Amino acid sequence: MAITDTWLHGEVAANRVLPVKFAGQLFLLDARGVLYCPQRDALVVSDLHLEKGSFLSRFANPLPQLDTRSTLLRLQCIIADYSPRQVICLGDSFHDADGFYRMSEEEQRLLSVLVSRCVKWMWVLGNHDPAIPEQAGGHSAHYLEWDDMVLSHEPEAGNAFQLVGHYHPKVRKTVSRKRFSGKCFVHNARVFVMPAFGQYTGGLDIETEPMRALFEGKAMETFLLFEGGIYKV
Repeated sequence: MAITDTWLHGEVAANRVLPVKFAGQLFLLDARGVLYCPQRDALVVSDLHLEKGSFLSRFANPLPQLDTRSTLLRLQCIIADYSPRQVICLGDSFHDADGFYRMSEEEQRLLSVLVSRCVKWMWVLGNHDPAIPEQAGGHSAHYLEWDDMVLSHEPEAGNAFQLVGHYHPKVRKTVSRKRFSGKCFVHNARVFVMPAFGQYTGGLDIETEPMRALFEGKAMETFLLFEGGIYKV
């Protein structure tokens, strides 16, 4: 853990980090779309969707195939700030089963460097990446457990507390006739949903039926990521 009280106070004051409690644990929500748990010295990131650009190019979508490099470089900066003991990628890290093999040699080396900087790198499996190539390094699992909280890509019935990805949540908010929209963290007392981190990841509005069904109509807290800051809305 590299962060200090001085650094943290500065980041909170600048609206770049927001501390929240969930399932009895302190989370630091970072405006760059990751979560850090000081108690575990763990950085959690979800839905990298590496090589989505090259996947879509197969279907005549004219997107620049630079998303993997951009995503990894952003993650590299965050890891440098926190120096976490462990990094947990919460599923859909690769957009498809062949994603790793389409990465350039430079991108594969960059990923290898990131994995090697942590004592433990965990790939939680997702619906887009039900298996992780051995060459990617790290370890993989369908889910992890932190006391009575389960970390998985998609929520499963019966778990007391869940930290998940998958939904790519976003929120729209109007304040003083100004409209704000962006990715978000969102949770209620039982389920905490991470924003998607990948460069080419869209979003699902938290007011849509799938999101409302996930939270079973219970009160939600939402934290908007907007122009480099994080705000409770």
